[in-house]
Amino acid sequence: MNVSSPQWQRAPQVELVEVGGIWIHRSVPALFQRRVKEFPHEVFAYVRDSAGAWQPTSWAAADRRVELLARGLIALGLEHGDRVAIVSATRPEWVCCDQAILHVGGVVVGVYPTLPAAEVAYQLEHSGARLVFYEDAEQREKLAEVAPELARLEHLVAIDPAARREGDLDLDALAQLGAELSEGAARFAQRWQAIAPEDLATIVYTSGTTGQPKGAELLHRNLCYTVQTVAASLPHGDESSVIFLPMAHILQRVASYGGLVAHAEGYYTASYQTLMDDIREVEPTVQVSVPRIWEKLHARLHEHLAQASERRQRIFRWGLEVGREASPFLKAGLPLPLGLRLKLSVARRLVHEPLRARVFGSNIRYLTSGGAPIDTEILEFFYALGILILEGWGLTETAAPATVNYPDAFRFGSVGRPIAGTEVERAEDGELLVRGPGVFRGYFRDEAATAAAFDERGFFRTGDIGEIDAEGFVRITDRKKNIVVLSNGKNVAPQKIENLLQTAPVIGNAMVYGDRRSYLVALICLDPEEALPWAIRRGVLPEGAQAEALAELVDDPRLRAFVDEQVQERNASLPRHEQLKRWQVVSETWSPEDGTLTPTLKLKRREIAARHGALLESLYA
Repeated sequence: MNVSSPQWQRAPQVELVEVGGIWIHRSVPALFQRRVKEFPHEVFAYVRDSAGAWQPTSWAAADRRVELLARGLIALGLEHGDRVAIVSATRPEWVCCDQAILHVGGVVVGVYPTLPAAEVAYQLEHSGARLVFYEDAEQREKLAEVAPELARLEHLVAIDPAARREGDLDLDALAQLGAELSEGAARFAQRWQAIAPEDLATIVYTSGTTGQPKGAELLHRNLCYTVQTVAASLPHGDESSVIFLPMAHILQRVASYGGLVAHAEGYYTASYQTLMDDIREVEPTVQVSVPRIWEKLHARLHEHLAQASERRQRIFRWGLEVGREASPFLKAGLPLPLGLRLKLSVARRLVHEPLRARVFGSNIRYLTSGGAPIDTEILEFFYALGILILEGWGLTETAAPATVNYPDAFRFGSVGRPIAGTEVERAEDGELLVRGPGVFRGYFRDEAATAAAFDERGFFRTGDIGEIDAEGFVRITDRKKNIVVLSNGKNVAPQKIENLLQTAPVIGNAMVYGDRRSYLVALICLDPEEALPWAIRRGVLPEGAQAEALAELVDDPRLRAFVDEQVQERNASLPRHEQLKRWQVVSETWSPEDGTLTPTLKLKRREIAARHGALLESLYA
């Protein structure tokens, strides 16, 4: 759909602005209001009730909630440009609070609820947040712990009313303030209609894998341009998706704003643990995710296949091979030879369609993957089974996607081509540079970091190393600061090797290490969801063993032999200087909660290396 088409102009009170030759709405609230006024009775969100049934909320109801919360913020004295934080897991209330803040001209600061109190305090103090929406008692405890450090904090609002403490408000109390506000409707309309494209919409703090997080300033123009440009190039109709990624992360935030364009219905899952069950039940049309979800699914399918009968294994492998044989023709849009077309028709009916229905339901059109690279073999595997995963690339500073693969224009192993109006170049040292309307303004209260982030032509230095082919498809090698330089001078991108390791059954996370060393080593974590069933089936652990048993499993020679075999298989596909010479399975599982992963599941390499310094040194003994 063309963003300048008449459909975008059916709300005459919403002014469109031209940015980089593309017509966009002037603000995120303008997008929201267009959606509400055109389709008020469509479903805004589904959540499970106490009986486990999905219950819908209409856009009209969400609009009323947003307006009353926004009017409540006005009643509390929130001014244009004031920062307001949300410390909560992903839920529909997050979206309503986000929109309420934006509608009054406020600046949203999304804070990951998994962060420890000290990091929460840093982001709230650095941003100068005047008000915080907090989810539950756990988050309220953190705020109580750090309150003395937050001089500008004036108000606390509980999302879960049971967590409210004396002196706090909850959402209903804030909405009641809004209902009682004199001339509230007029003041609400005046606020959101006054928001300009160059106004600051949100400060998103980077993950901080190598130091203190920086607050990226994203304007309404950045967000509207990215959302509407990507939506204009993707086929969409009435979409549905299971929402589970953190709303504090720019990928899920932009995806939620994309729902304002694509008529999307969001099903909010309660937990990562139930994600695939929810997907099977909901049967979404598209699904946004990060690579780790598809990597785990890939490993789990192989594990299930290993338990199937010999006959079922033969049928599956035949169906997979037929799909692989047909893939080059399908990618190129070429007609299949008659014999292959007949075989593919049978394979689709016997293998591909039943598998897709069992895993994703019958409506899925494509999946997306972003936030980190994904192994090409996983993309090829699912595509051979009739499931397309489209990889994109971007950063917080580019308002999420700067490049995208599309259903009619994709290359596996690439992250797609630049979205319309965006330029991507490669510097002499291989770093990718981006310039366009989606690129952020700078880092909040950090002029030095802002100056260092841009070159003299205004291109943003992404810190990612990559390549651009003759057709404009971008390929990412690794993060510039992650590149390992061996003592012989050879450069190694560890993330590629880590992604390869993570395709192995039982392996969760892995960290490759070896800067200025003569060879590479790795630390390997087990995946409890895969390692425990593996060990129980083989009699290594007793039936009913729990995750705590992983510690003793690490030292079992059968487990070590299996991991060694998996690593050696993957070593064989790598150049000699990229092969691991030694590795060690560690007893813990890394997570955002223990500080070894970022909230978006990236490795905190310095932290892991510091914790396991002696072990890493022993691998070079």
